[in-house]
Amino acid sequence: MAKRLTAERRNEIARLLVRDGNIKASTLAKHFNVSTETIRKDLIYLEEQGIAQKSYGGAMASNELIERPVALKKMENMDIKSAIANKALELIPEKGVILLDAGSTTYALAKLLLLRDDLTIFTNSIMALNLLSDSNNQVFALGGRVRGSSKGIVGSWAIQALKSLYVDIAFLGSDGFRNLSGPSTASYEESELKQAVIECCNRTVILTDNTKFQTNSLFQFCDWQDVYALVTNSSDSADFQTLAAKIGEKTKVLLVD
Repeated sequence: MAKRLTAERRNEIARLLVRDGNIKASTLAKHFNVSTETIRKDLIYLEEQGIAQKSYGGAMASNELIERPVALKKMENMDIKSAIANKALELIPEKGVILLDAGSTTYALAKLLLLRDDLTIFTNSIMALNLLSDSNNQVFALGGRVRGSSKGIVGSWAIQALKSLYVDIAFLGSDGFRNLSGPSTASYEESELKQAVIECCNRTVILTDNTKFQTNSLFQFCDWQDVYALVTNSSDSADFQTLAAKIGEKTKVLLVD
């Protein structure tokens, strides 16, 4: 019971940090009705997980947890994201039913799908919808609220729609997975949506460049055992070796140069 209460308190502290940016230890101690020494241990733990950065008298959210707009992300590592998208394209069956997540690397895949005319595509990405509306594929939008930073549609409406679908293959992005047993995202709502996607698809594929080996975010949305493949660019770093060991043999790792 004590371990569960500690985990719940630390999860709540993490959420408060993401929401407010920084917070005082004394404020947290009063909020949770515990000692400042207990809060100090919590903050040390969250700092070790890459979630918090200790500051004088409290802590601030790690820079890794501050979500950056997808409009900026899509301009970064464009060649690598294009190569990842080309590798992902090989996984899509003829006349397949696919789902595209909101994100900069999945957007790179959406651009390649303009050349196809045999697919049924579901997406919660406003950017992908704008692009693919000019293609000869059948394109369906998930309904719901639009998040400004990711241009992704989220919420119960979208999740309810997913429950009526069966998708051959879904392509999801991630904000990182350092020290985690699976990919993560900065948004709880997007985490919920990704989990619903995984439930309705035959194969889940994570698309991300290798900068995500060194980062993580607040909400892990699945374990690697739930993922059919990770498509990323090659790396000789110790972070990649650690990741490969965690993934195991069940999940394919498809590398691009």
